[in-house]
Amino acid sequence: MGRIAPALTHFLGQRLARAQGSGFFRFSRLVASGSVFLGSLALSLALAILEGFQQTLYREALRFTWHVQVRLLGGEPFAFEAVRERLHRSFPGAVVTAVREREALLRGRVGVEGVVLRATTVPPEAAPVRFQLRAGDATFSADTAAELLVGEALARRLALHPGDTVLLITTGSNGQMPLLRRFRIIGIYRSGLVRYEELYVYLPFGTAGRLWGMPESVATGVDLVLPSPEQVRQAPARVEQLLGFPFYALNLYQVHQPLFAWIELQRVPIPLVLGLISLVAVFNVFTFLVLLVVEKTSSFAILQALGMSVKQLQRLLLRQGVRLSFGSAVAGCAVAALVGWIQQHFGIIRLQGALYYVDALPVAFVWWHPVVVVAVAVVLALGASFLPGALLRRLPLTALLHFR
Repeated sequence: MGRIAPALTHFLGQRLARAQGSGFFRFSRLVASGSVFLGSLALSLALAILEGFQQTLYREALRFTWHVQVRLLGGEPFAFEAVRERLHRSFPGAVVTAVREREALLRGRVGVEGVVLRATTVPPEAAPVRFQLRAGDATFSADTAAELLVGEALARRLALHPGDTVLLITTGSNGQMPLLRRFRIIGIYRSGLVRYEELYVYLPFGTAGRLWGMPESVATGVDLVLPSPEQVRQAPARVEQLLGFPFYALNLYQVHQPLFAWIELQRVPIPLVLGLISLVAVFNVFTFLVLLVVEKTSSFAILQALGMSVKQLQRLLLRQGVRLSFGSAVAGCAVAALVGWIQQHFGIIRLQGALYYVDALPVAFVWWHPVVVVAVAVVLALGASFLPGALLRRLPLTALLHFR
């Protein structure tokens, strides 16, 4: 019997699984399978959503934000030509631009919003930091034109359209007296980051100089796009060493620290909480296996009488638990992948961009996600199968034969 024992165990396991039991037994099997399925589905989707947030935020931040910002302590303007040349020599292949930035209020049709006015020596349409043009034009008619390029989120809040005229309120050259100027909206851009779209408004470099009384060679900062994203984290230290005090530098991870800290904060508790669903599913699998022992007690006794060892019976129970958990977990991961594919292509689930930084729920699957989820389900099933198998060892053969 030793040679045919594995095949016999497999055959008997299938027969026991298909055999009709009481209604409560069938219900317990359905609950156990469903709980593993739902737990795997929830855990797979949680991992995919967190991965989607991380990939999307990192990708969009790298795509739409200059990698390094160089500023003077106190926000004072400075002559930028010498600084730009030194950065060019220190970072070969980098794109370096002078920046004129200042806070302002923008009054549209339906309200007033605080914004950051931004002008660079590299025009928006030629900058390596690219965005999608949603309406209008991204090219200013002249370097001194009274024109603005606004984000889609800001345009939606203020009901702005290309061609509209808005009132801009900012500070003058002395930093105290307010200036009121009318500007025309020439275009609306989309970046993928709602906070970015709500905050940054572009205007021509020469217009910003005239507005704030800055000489042609003066700017409030210098920004860089590095040839390799791997250089971004170490770049501020190199810049500060190169330029010295009172200059300082911030990379995009420091500028958008709340954004990246937010996603890192979610990576531990959410999978942990949803993983408890899988732990609850283990108890349902355990209940099913105990009921299997109760329902098929006489069958187990007959098999023992025919020569099957307790270890083989325990292996049979183990096979049942693992098969149920494995199949349900694989099904849960498959449904999660289908839901993720639908969300990736159609963006059915929408978000409030002001709270979640993006306006559609991002989903990204990595190959190890289903491997981990299925492995967790199988390992927990192994643990749940141990105690029901131990019941067979504790009950003598005579007790099993006469069990009712």
